[in-house]
Amino acid sequence: MPDLAAIALLPAGFDTHCHLQDPRLAPDLTGVLTRARAAGVTRLVCCATREQDWAAVLELRRRPGIGIMLGLHPWHVAAAVPGWQDRLEAQLLAQAAGVGECGLDFRPDHPDPALQERALIAQLRLAIRLDRPVSLHCVRAWGPLRACLERTGIPAAGAVLHAYSGSVELARAFTSLGLHLGFGGAIADPAARRPRAALAAVAAERILFETDAPDLAPPGWAGPNEPASLAWVVAAAQAIRGDAVAVQAEANAQRLFGRI
Repeated sequence: MPDLAAIALLPAGFDTHCHLQDPRLAPDLTGVLTRARAAGVTRLVCCATREQDWAAVLELRRRPGIGIMLGLHPWHVAAAVPGWQDRLEAQLLAQAAGVGECGLDFRPDHPDPALQERALIAQLRLAIRLDRPVSLHCVRAWGPLRACLERTGIPAAGAVLHAYSGSVELARAFTSLGLHLGFGGAIADPAARRPRAALAAVAAERILFETDAPDLAPPGWAGPNEPASLAWVVAAAQAIRGDAVAVQAEANAQRLFGRI
């Protein structure tokens, strides 16, 4: 991984999307969190992906500085056990947690789009009813996602389109619906023109930073991505928008995720 000494460390970084329960991180969780703190990351949001990992994510909430999201990722909707919506609602009623990671992924060989849309709408409606923040995944489904959001709305607690990689025009369309946009390791790659342009263009109060650890590492990172890489994400964002973006994104994250 890059040398920590080469990066100005974060005063109080907030990783708004990671997966600490992933087998690539969980065996060394203490080390992962120690390295995150050394990089200045003081808050993290850990997102579930399917019912089978809800228990592990719930356990992580016991650790200081970790908020959690419980949901059903579009990759796993076809394997979901009937009744998952009721069990998700019961878990959300039992503790402060957001809803996610949920969304749409229309790449070939992924679950049926109609099944994905039904699962997403069910989770959006649950989040609206319970007023919980939502973390959204979208790949090759910008139009259908926008249609779902226009149909259901978003919770008053807010929502984020994580790992944003779309155009400036789409960024403006989604932020006009009230979404935040999560920017990760891609913005540290000069070749990633679309997310870098979107970061430069959107309103500051809609920007969040994330790592999506253990995936989507910034250029030069060796091995599974970790929340410590948030320092590289923020450094790249500051080069694009100026130093004030770090303070603004921190405030945005606290406003969106402060209750979970």
